[in-house]
Amino acid sequence: MSGRRNEAGFSAPVMVMFVAILVLLVGGISVDLWRVVAEHRKITTLVDGAAIAGATAVDEEQLYTEPGLAPQLDEAEAVGRVCDYLARNGVAQTCPGEVEVVVGVADITVTVERDVEVTLLRMLTLAGGSVDPIAVGSTSTAVMQRSAP
Repeated sequence: MSGRRNEAGFSAPVMVMFVAILVLLVGGISVDLWRVVAEHRKITTLVDGAAIAGATAVDEEQLYTEPGLAPQLDEAEAVGRVCDYLARNGVAQTCPGEVEVVVGVADITVTVERDVEVTLLRMLTLAGGSVDPIAVGSTSTAVMQRSAP
């Protein structure tokens, strides 16, 4: 008998453990990144709706007192509608603080940014490192148009 050991049985469990850990790491990163993508889609949809809601705030006083002029947005009403829409959908607790609303004569632009916590990516940091939340945001502009009578 030779002095060599049979190590063929040792490499398979080590390889299986290595592959299992690798699959868990990739899976964890995928879950966090998909959370970021889902949050971005949600914010984009809600910001589009908020901009449309704000673009419906026609300044009725100007519309009726100066019928020859193109309709304008009522700035206070437009901001109120944007904030109400976003609050009802759970996007912004303080509006316009967390939300940037820019009202023009006939258009409105709404911008929302928020941070998404990445829990599984945080576990990957070694030696007390940290992973900052990932910022996601969206901007949408809606233009008020006068419909044909």
